[in-house]
Order: sequence, then structure tokens, then C-alpha cells
Amino acid sequence: MRTALFTILLGLLPSAATAQVSGDELGFGLKALAHYGKEKPLLLFNPSRAFTGVTVRCDRSDGQQITIGVGSLAAGRQKSVVVPQGKGVYAYKCQVAGKSGGQAFAGFALDFDVKVGQPPLLQIAPADVDEAGRKITVRLSEPCGKIELDIQGDDGNPIDNVVLAGKGELPGTPIVVGWKQGPDQVMGSFRLRAYDPAEFYNGVESVTFVDIPHDDVVFESGKWDVRPSEEAKLLAPLDDIQKALKKVQGVLEVSLYIGGYTDTVGQPGDNLELSRKRAHSIAKWFADHGVKTAILAQGFGEGVPKVPTPDNTDEVRNRRASYVLATQPPPANRGFPARNWSKVR
Repeated sequence: MRTALFTILLGLLPSAATAQVSGDELGFGLKALAHYGKEKPLLLFNPSRAFTGVTVRCDRSDGQQITIGVGSLAAGRQKSVVVPQGKGVYAYKCQVAGKSGGQAFAGFALDFDVKVGQPPLLQIAPADVDEAGRKITVRLSEPCGKIELDIQGDDGNPIDNVVLAGKGELPGTPIVVGWKQGPDQVMGSFRLRAYDPAEFYNGVESVTFVDIPHDDVVFESGKWDVRPSEEAKLLAPLDDIQKALKKVQGVLEVSLYIGGYTDTVGQPGDNLELSRKRAHSIAKWFADHGVKTAILAQGFGEGVPKVPTPDNTDEVRNRRASYVLATQPPPANRGFPARNWSKVR
């Protein structure tokens, strides 16, 4: 959230008046950015000599006329006076008047902008993230200043960066943010920041496609049960899966996809069935050990080898499985040529 405040020193433009007073003598400054409900925008004074009866009369950009009573200013003493403004961004054109040494002065021009706001709360439901349509719908608790969206691929490289200028949409208005993505690119994560008109912001980050690294479980020949001696290989990916699920909790609905593969020893039909059973065994193990999201499994047999080999080649690197967390079924260009996923839980 943006909470930083800044001070801008402002000068005064003297006009004809009885007293000769410079802007530096009045020592004007401004705290122009304020977090609504926590801070106030302020006119700041640090005069080099005493003043009395100081007033600041302003025309505001929304047509309102504002009079700010400053009163007396003691030489060498700082004083702050609240600018009476609620949420919003407004420009002020003001005239300053008062007395110094018993003589009146007036006609000093003072122009400034004031921003009062607060970080908007974001509402994004799982159904609001439409990967296929390349768009995200978001609702804000404040009027919209702008929205920034960064899309990153599953390989860690950027896919698109979008900056959508707000039109002051009222709180709760659905705002659709789209992005561009190549046909061979897979969205791996996104970061969205939403700003109110005063440039306070809130954001959300979420993963959408995570390939979980792991050591492959070794099965006995022709069998598909996960042996106790192999369960240790599932503990590290289990932890990674749980951590990834926490990142998307309340934002996205993701599923765990388990794909099974074999080498080319045996008949293709038998290998397809064997890989399916092994993928289901791993999926069931994750379900039994606390993974609460939907889990789906599918066997791909010998059709997607990691290492191409001749037929009937015993190649351990092809006897493997893939674990993927994703908001939609993994694409074919990531080693999943079919979409016959079977729900394990």
C-alpha cells in the first residue's frame, strides 16, 4: 500500500499591497498527499517574522470556494493548518491575505494540488480470471485511478504488461483488464495492482500454472502401488503443492494434475493402462496426505517420451510422472497430448 507523504515548498507571487511581504518570509509548504481516515492534507508555515489574521481563500477545481483560516504566525515557529478536503484529487487557486507589523497585505497567489485517498480493496472471484479469454475482471472499493497487470509465463519470462487508465469508475463496478498472449505461451502467474485517483494502491499476486519439481517414484515392474520405501520422494512435492495452494487461496481455483508415462517396453495399450494406474496411485497418495484441491490423473503411456528410444527399450527416464497445479487442463505443448483427465477427488 502506498503510505508515503511528500512536502512541496511553494512560493508566493507578490502583488501590490500596503505591506511588502515575500513568500519566503511566510515560509509556505504543503503536505499534499493524505491517507483518508489516518491523515489530513496540510498547509505548512515556517515564517521568518510574525503575522496576524492570515487567511487563504481558494477556488477549487470542483467549483467550490474554500476559506482556510490560518490566524497568527509567530516568527521562527512552525505551524500547520488542515486543508478541509475529503477523498479526491483537486487543484486549488488561492489568494493569501493578512497583516504584518500592523500593515495589511493581500494578493499573494498560491496554487497547489491535494490528493486524499486510501488503498482500494480488491474483489476477484475465481470465475473472474478467464485465461482462455485473456481477461481478468476486478471490482474495487474506491473509484478507479488506474490498474496495472503483469502476466508472466510458466518459464518465468514476461508475457504482457498492461496499464489501464481508470475513468473514475464507481466502487463495485466490474472493470475488465485484458492482455495479449502467444499461442505457445502458458500463463504461469499474474500480478495486479489497482490505484485510487490519489494513487494509493493495493495488489494481488497469484500463480496459475506451476510445474512441481520432484524425484520420480520407482514402481515395481508391471505394478502401480506406491511402495513405502518410495513415499519419501513425494514429501517434498507435497510441501511445494501446499505452499502454492496458499498463494492462490481465495483468489483462484486450481487443480492438481498428475500425468503418468512409461518407456517402450511392452505393448502400447498395456503401457497406457499402466501409466494411468500409476498416475492414479500418486494422485490418491496426495489426496490421502492433505491436498484439498481437486486432483485429476491421466496416463499417456509411451507416447510422450522424455528421451526418444527404439521400441522395447528399458529407459528409466521415460518411466516418470508430471505434477502440475493449474487453473485449467495443461496444454498439449507441455507434454499432455490428450485431455482425458479422470477426477481422483
